[in-house]
Amino acid sequence: MDEKELFCANLQNLFATFADTNEEVEVISLATSDGFSVQSFIRNKHKFDSDTMSAAASTLYSVSKAVVKQILSMQFKSTFIEASEGNVCFVAFTTNQNDYVLAMAAGKNMNIASLRICINQLAGEIAKLNSRQVA
Repeated sequence: MDEKELFCANLQNLFATFADTNEEVEVISLATSDGFSVQSFIRNKHKFDSDTMSAAASTLYSVSKAVVKQILSMQFKSTFIEASEGNVCFVAFTTNQNDYVLAMAAGKNMNIASLRICINQLAGEIAKLNSRQVA
């Protein structure tokens, strides 16, 4: 198993663990900032194309980054989308000189604050996992 395959296998386990401990989490998707899918977790009741999700995450990241830079002169951190039956959060982070966008969708019983905590914890775990893979 090469380094990339091992990283993806570890991501799959990490995503499953997060979803098991957070039953409201319905979708987890990690993409590169330029729109390539790295790994996804989808509960059985949902269907989506991970490449389409990655492209959407990358586009939203680019737009959000530009808006924050132009309006606030700051660095982009996260974007939320509120829907009638749940929320989606997108978080950008860099590890080992690779830029990623992590997306997480949760049902309406997980509020935005809980979703923020959960996705930031997962981003931290991915960064640790990625740094161990490279070391």
